[in-house]
Amino acid sequence: MKLLKNRWFILAVASIVNFVHGNPYIWTVFQPCVKEEYGLTTAASSQPFTIIIGIFAAGNMLGGYLQHRIGARNTIFWGSFVMCAGFFLAAMAPLHMPWLIDLGYGALGGLGSGCAFSMLTAVPQAWFPERRGMVSGLTIGMVGISGILMNPLCDWLLSSFGYRTAMLCVTAIYAVLSLGGLLVTEPPKQRAPHIREQSRRQYTPGQMMRTRTFYVISLTMALAVPAYVLVNPVMKSLGMERGLTSGQALAAVMAASVANIIGRFALPWLSDRTGRRKVLFALYLLSAISVLGLTRASGLLFSLLASAVCLVYGGVVSLFPVVVSDHFGTRHQGTNYGAVMIGYGLASILCPFLLNLAGQELSLVIAGAASAAGLLLLRFF
Repeated sequence: MKLLKNRWFILAVASIVNFVHGNPYIWTVFQPCVKEEYGLTTAASSQPFTIIIGIFAAGNMLGGYLQHRIGARNTIFWGSFVMCAGFFLAAMAPLHMPWLIDLGYGALGGLGSGCAFSMLTAVPQAWFPERRGMVSGLTIGMVGISGILMNPLCDWLLSSFGYRTAMLCVTAIYAVLSLGGLLVTEPPKQRAPHIREQSRRQYTPGQMMRTRTFYVISLTMALAVPAYVLVNPVMKSLGMERGLTSGQALAAVMAASVANIIGRFALPWLSDRTGRRKVLFALYLLSAISVLGLTRASGLLFSLLASAVCLVYGGVVSLFPVVVSDHFGTRHQGTNYGAVMIGYGLASILCPFLLNLAGQELSLVIAGAASAAGLLLLRFF
């Protein structure tokens, strides 16, 4: 009974600390301010977001590697430290050195955040092998809640105090919450029968990467990325270009955050009951339709379609950790999921180049085609 209670405590703490790792979603509010203050283009001011998303995948792999050497708790601590140090560096970036924002918020923030996040999702799954969808929804769902709570706070901080103070305040909030990670512990080697891993092969990263399924899953996840990465960081500014006032555009960002949360909480739970593939099929179809619609949408329709894109993304990032553990087991989940995210990271980093080369409208068309391709790949896993 004590072990049973302990695992619910671990799940609760890990979920709360994961609030911190909604850090990429505040950039949609920071982006217009940074663009103006540092005199950057839309693509350049969106780059910190794409870097943090891209490097985050490498951080997940590193976190899984470190888990087996220094333990989950130490991995969470040092990952959080690197993340907060990076955000502090971004806050201090001089006007003539905007690349420090890319380095601090983007690279260091993504690497540290990925390390900690990998443990905050993998460890609870190890405690709940029979409820992986539910656990993934709860832990990753808190990442989405972060957006809806932090975005209005960041918007107020930016308008009241400017970029530097706003980023420093965010860093302080994240640093305090990250301390909860010190309470996250791994399950003992000999676990009670009610939480014992279901009998299945436990793939090491090397074994996993020698299977066709690994590459199909990684590519399918990567194909969901362009729709979100091309819309989210510029959602507020793009919404204003499409006829929304500043207040309406911020409301659209918040609505999209709510949709993201719904996707994270509800869809993994639904997949436990209906199957992962059925839910993913609906998501990729919705993504293709929505992102293509955004090439022409304005006003309320723009807000609805942007929210649909965020709903899809929330579902995808919550479902794929479960898909990975379904196929490859939970023993090496941190590293395995990080490896699967390689395609996700590369797609995130390449999206700004796509935006520069093709422009906003054609980029969205390409993103729609990518979602449609992901739809076709689902039949192979």
